Amino acid sequence: MRQRPVGAGLFLTFFATLLLAAGAAAAAVDCGDPPMKGPAIPDGAHASRAEMLAGVNAVKAYSDAVDAYLKCKDQRALTVFQWMTEDQRRRWNEDLDAVHQRRVEVQRQMNEAIRIFNQSRAASDGTGGS
Repeated sequence: MRQRPVGAGLFLTFFATLLLAAGAAAAAVDCGDPPMKGPAIPDGAHASRAEMLAGVNAVKAYSDAVDAYLKCKDQRALTVFQWMTEDQRRRWNEDLDAVHQRRVEVQRQMNEAIRIFNQSRAASDGTGGS
């Protein structure tokens, strides 16, 4: 029976451990898919106060998810930017900007729904609203 040299076994063990560690490190910095789909925005003209509050809370949760995603991507950039081309960096930043701009749009829509809600409540109360 032929025996392998001890050094070969140690090398294979070391190499397998290195591959597992690299895979674990890569998985640890996986930020997942960007949170592009925002929550449903209630119709301010017809929504109840509870529906509006639920909408505000959903937008806050969405904004928190965007913050967490962007923070994760910032941490990931510290590792991968050194290996990226200028074009890849530009596309990376464009993708992150799109996530941020989507959040701004969702917040703007919620603010508009709140304005409409307040105006419709003021009109129905007879206070006039502005």
